[in-house]
Amino acid sequence: MSEKLNMEPIDPKVAKAMVIAYAKDGMTPSESYTKAVWFPAEQILDIAKSMSEGKYDGLRIYFAQYLEGAIDGVPESYEGKNTLLLVPTTSKVGNGNGGEDHEDDLDNIGNRGQGCPDQCNGTTL
Repeated sequence: MSEKLNMEPIDPKVAKAMVIAYAKDGMTPSESYTKAVWFPAEQILDIAKSMSEGKYDGLRIYFAQYLEGAIDGVPESYEGKNTLLLVPTTSKVGNGNGGEDHEDDLDNIGNRGQGCPDQCNGTTL
């Protein structure tokens, strides 16, 4: 994929549907197989910058599956393939056990990585 990826956050309802789709089909050998997902440094560094500024306390990575036509700019060849969603978390004190929970920031769900297959140049594993 040579064009610049759209790095806008994913709608939480779409993200939830993607995670459910992965849970149904993600572990079966089929067209959904994805060997790896590559994310650009710019996206990772944006998340890391927000963490270093204290906005987030961590990053939750969800396994998901691309849905037909759900996200603008995703190639048709990705539809039905497995992917990852990057969701920064914030600290939430008081989980009932005196500990700390980590709450997803649903306004900042990231994806837009390049999947292999299709884009497998440079993979060695």
